[in-house]
Amino acid sequence: MSAQLELWRVSTVEGVFETDLATLKQWIAEGCVLPTDKVSKGNLNWIDAGRAPMLRGAFNGDPVVSAVTQPSTLPAESVQPVGGPVDQAESFAPPTEALSPQTRTMDGAASEKVCYNHPDTPTRYLCRMCNAALCDECPKFVGSSKIPLCPLCGDLCKPYEEIRTKAARIDFQGSGFGLSDFGRAIRYPFQHKVALLFGALMYGILLLAGFYGSLAAYVIMFGCMSHVISQVAWGRLNRSFMPDFSEFSLLDDLVIPAFLGVGITIVTWGPVIVLFIALLFGVLSGPGRSLLGAPATGSAQQSSAPSSEDLAVLMDPNADPKKLEEASKKLDQLRPGAEISQAAERSTKEQNDPAAGMRMLLPYLGAGIVLLVLFLVGVAWAIFYYPMALAVAGYTQSFTSVINPLVGLDTIRRMGATYFKAFGMVLSIQVVALIVTVIVAKVTSPLALPFVGNLPAKFLDGTVTFYFNLVIACLLGLSLYKCADRLAIEVD
Repeated sequence: MSAQLELWRVSTVEGVFETDLATLKQWIAEGCVLPTDKVSKGNLNWIDAGRAPMLRGAFNGDPVVSAVTQPSTLPAESVQPVGGPVDQAESFAPPTEALSPQTRTMDGAASEKVCYNHPDTPTRYLCRMCNAALCDECPKFVGSSKIPLCPLCGDLCKPYEEIRTKAARIDFQGSGFGLSDFGRAIRYPFQHKVALLFGALMYGILLLAGFYGSLAAYVIMFGCMSHVISQVAWGRLNRSFMPDFSEFSLLDDLVIPAFLGVGITIVTWGPVIVLFIALLFGVLSGPGRSLLGAPATGSAQQSSAPSSEDLAVLMDPNADPKKLEEASKKLDQLRPGAEISQAAERSTKEQNDPAAGMRMLLPYLGAGIVLLVLFLVGVAWAIFYYPMALAVAGYTQSFTSVINPLVGLDTIRRMGATYFKAFGMVLSIQVVALIVTVIVAKVTSPLALPFVGNLPAKFLDGTVTFYFNLVIACLLGLSLYKCADRLAIEVD
């Protein structure tokens, strides 16, 4: 297309008009278009007329080469406006709707796959000002570092692939958290099949090596999970879930994951563990202990023991018969069989009076209900907070942040509904993992051996657990990535 036939749009105080390049230069020469007015070539973005390279000569007084058949003024009758006046407070870029689907990306950047000037040549650069798509030959390269400049507006150009990748990332991050992420997490471990096979094999073998082997498997599992959560949360969706063993660090690859795992156990199951220890050592005894225990009986015996006055009454042959009877009763309570007979008498009364026995049991029943409620609350807390404890461990890599539930609760507040979606997905994966474990144990039960147990079931169970934990880690990482702006996570 020749320069005279190129369509230009110009916005002035009188409206927005369409014309060709020669006519536009004539309007500029006659002072009808000012440098601060907006112009647009084709469907490109709006810029100041004084910044357009093709129009600078007209503003500098260069003569118009071609004859102009259009009127020398802006005719409101013959040139119809194509839109209203441009709001000077808005961006120079036209509305996204003004761009064709072929020239738009998720963040408004041009996405043409061919050069603006050479339709048969793929795009290599995009102008950051006018959004022109250019090939390798169209930009003007300046300086020793060959900085590309747009030939249309003179602004800096950026690599097309870089802008397209960034636009796709922004679109994906702003798409919300949903079932598509659930499917992506399920497929994630299979993107690295060799790492999955090696990790599952190593984890399953360590589970067969006794206590220390299980402890090492535990550390490896939490190391892989925290690595996945951190990488996915930072936007590195294609990184492997296995750490880089070429740069192995005892602190980063073993010690920190071990402490993070301990921290997760403390903050989730800590209340239940404390309650169990308290019951084990009798710290939370029933309220009736102080009333029925040995100290209460001893104090009762001490209060009923005969005093010196009672002994004087017993020694006085002329004592008052009533006082003598009371002193004799107190003396009888000191006999070895008196306490046994009193206990038998109380037991008989309780059997004959069910209400008295119920009154004795009520304090214990009340304590049992309180303990049961505390236990259920502790279990509910562990189930609900466990995914968040994993997430905090992944994106902070800090033991103090993991054991501080306020950090996790604040993260839940910032994530909002996203966390509850992730929690539901994690819970469903755990249920499926439990069902698969039961099926594996049932199928392999004939392979159990004396003294060593069902080794195939342990190995297969470890492999399944490794896979499902990676899925959970990827889900949590994706939920953090979708909320990175609210959590102040710096994504790549």
